[in-house]
Amino acid sequence: MRQEKELPNLKPMLAVKAAPFDSDDYLYEIKWDGYRALAYLNQQTLLYSRNQLDLTKSFPDLQGLHLRVKQKPLILDGEIVVLKDGKPSFSALQSRGKLSDPLKIRRLCQQNPATFVVFDVLFSNGRNLMNLPLLQRKKFLEEMAEQGPDLIVSQYVLGSGCEFFRVVKAAGLEGMVAKRLDSPYLPGKRSGYWKKIRWVQSADLVICGWEKGEGQRLLGALILGVPEKGGWVYMGKVGTGFSREEEKRIITLLKPLEGHPPFSSLPDEDFRKTVWVCPELVCEVTFSEISPEGRLRHPSYKGLRKDKKAEECGHL
Repeated sequence: MRQEKELPNLKPMLAVKAAPFDSDDYLYEIKWDGYRALAYLNQQTLLYSRNQLDLTKSFPDLQGLHLRVKQKPLILDGEIVVLKDGKPSFSALQSRGKLSDPLKIRRLCQQNPATFVVFDVLFSNGRNLMNLPLLQRKKFLEEMAEQGPDLIVSQYVLGSGCEFFRVVKAAGLEGMVAKRLDSPYLPGKRSGYWKKIRWVQSADLVICGWEKGEGQRLLGALILGVPEKGGWVYMGKVGTGFSREEEKRIITLLKPLEGHPPFSSLPDEDFRKTVWVCPELVCEVTFSEISPEGRLRHPSYKGLRKDKKAEECGHL
């Protein structure tokens, strides 16, 4: 799969949801709003998503990361982001991630350059570091990486989680991640060693159908659900957050998937105009809360998650 055959194929460690808290046993860092990726660095740079999709060709401006590090071969864990006014812009990142034409990709490299924000090191000099305590891995990382426009080492604070969360919220960032100082790295596993805390609630949901728009709008709403116990649970509809270009793109992707509703039961709502699709595409949606009936309140579409599979989405 990869040129660096001495390095294993891994999936990133994942976090559980939590509320803000203080603890001397944890460090706290920004939750970056981008594409999670593992970087395999040796004689070249290779980037893989959390589902091991090859992202390398989509981000040619990051193909020199191996020149910025020591102690290769390395595996680094981080987030691919596009920064606007010093903050991650998921929409700007999406405009790049959906392209396949090399000329268009290179043009957007100039307009919306990508940065790899690295926050962990899994292998160094080909040696497995995943059983070392997190704080020790962080110190290794600071020693081996030369920062620049394409590579940033994620900074962290110790102990003061609630105050850091207030700062993150005031800055308009998505949230923070709390990580135990002594935690090992558990590839592909969701663990309480790492806790993600958002101030804007967000969920990755599966598109199960769509409704046509009215007037100038092509897309009226997406029908959302999540898999549960061999079936599907209806989570509501989202009808805001789409640009005209995104409406066209979503409809183009959904048309080949037309099928039957995956839900065994539906609420008493009007679905007569719904175009049902096979539940394959995942999108991220922000919302204020979940109603007692299990529906999203004030949902807004944020973007497609091509790095995530439908079966990875769970009930909220």
